[in-house]
Amino acid sequence: MYLEDTAAYLDNERKKRILEELHFNAFRTIKSVYLFKHFDEYVEQLHSDKNEGKKEVYWNASYYEKLIDYVKISIAFETYNKAVLLDKGILVHKIKSNKLTKSYSEIQKSGLPIIANDIVQTFGTSKDYKGKIFLNGLTEYFQTIKYSDTLKGEYQKIIGLDKDLIHHLIRINENRNRLHFFTDFKGAFEVNRHIKKWQFIMEKSVETIELPLKLKRQSSS
Repeated sequence: MYLEDTAAYLDNERKKRILEELHFNAFRTIKSVYLFKHFDEYVEQLHSDKNEGKKEVYWNASYYEKLIDYVKISIAFETYNKAVLLDKGILVHKIKSNKLTKSYSEIQKSGLPIIANDIVQTFGTSKDYKGKIFLNGLTEYFQTIKYSDTLKGEYQKIIGLDKDLIHHLIRINENRNRLHFFTDFKGAFEVNRHIKKWQFIMEKSVETIELPLKLKRQSSS
């Protein structure tokens, strides 16, 4: 019996199930984004010149649900990115830093992906007190690499997200811990630019995250 945290590196059948769960969770999360669920209503209310024309959806999307939406988008893509990396045989867990693992740890910290099988072959496995098998060489609580790292450089060469989408995701991730957001869009040009930006983020996000699920449905039909 494999420990869930490292099962994807040690058992191909478990890896398939884990990847299915990750892709489904990413899709479920991105589809739950408030702004995406109410986008047409939001656009209609955003165009209103009077505050009384800006109703519940506008205020929720602009203020009350906005931070939650930023968190959801970031969680969805963190899950998606790590699923893609796992599928490609890349380690998504952090390597501990000691004399035995130092060289791999430093490579990972520099932003370079580590092939999971290299860690399996180099450090092997052990059993916990319950007899569950886990991969050696990882941090004590099996922390995963930072989401922000998966949006950069060598990781994106593997994941392959749209470059414009990456730009927006980086900004969303940077802003998600802020307690306030600027939503004072002045003039028709600014409003239209704002709508265009979020329509792109919405459509590209859903399309990207849904693709693995569509491919699976097609292969099983």
